[in-house]
Amino acid sequence: MTNISIIEDEHRKKMINTVNQIPKGIPLGWECHTLAVGGLMYIGFSDVETEKLICISSEVQSVINCKTMQKTDCDENYDENDLIAYAEELGDEIIKIAGDMGGGLRKYSKEGISLQKISPYWPKEQIIFCPNFESPYNAPDKCCNVFEDYGVKAYGFSKCGKYFIIATSSDLMVYKRIEI
Repeated sequence: MTNISIIEDEHRKKMINTVNQIPKGIPLGWECHTLAVGGLMYIGFSDVETEKLICISSEVQSVINCKTMQKTDCDENYDENDLIAYAEELGDEIIKIAGDMGGGLRKYSKEGISLQKISPYWPKEQIIFCPNFESPYNAPDKCCNVFEDYGVKAYGFSKCGKYFIIATSSDLMVYKRIEI
């Protein structure tokens, strides 16, 4: 092996060892609800009613209230080129969506929590919950592996930071901060 190959191999082993130290599960102070959504294509949070989420699948468009987990179907009204959607329940607000054709949700909350996607076992992906501006590489024991599977379509926080989601083509995981 060349010198650079040895260095790369040692670095890879160190990184995988660090990633394997990250606890798995639901972060302390949060709860998770999983919804089956066949053919999920796009997802997007309202910036006005921050607990509300537009979910667009191959079958239906709906608005999900992340606080109550109530789902309301609505008329399909989205644009894949501009990555925006509308829903009658949310008035005239333009919702930015993420999914099949790109886009993205917030990766940081106001409180300094981040969501980081890593793929040490590619093509399997992991979403790491990192509190207080921590890094999974510098403080793996303070972070939490909240997702480990294939095919993440979108993930991110609501504007208020009380909710975050992870979406695949078949499942929507809604995490919400536990209100005390």
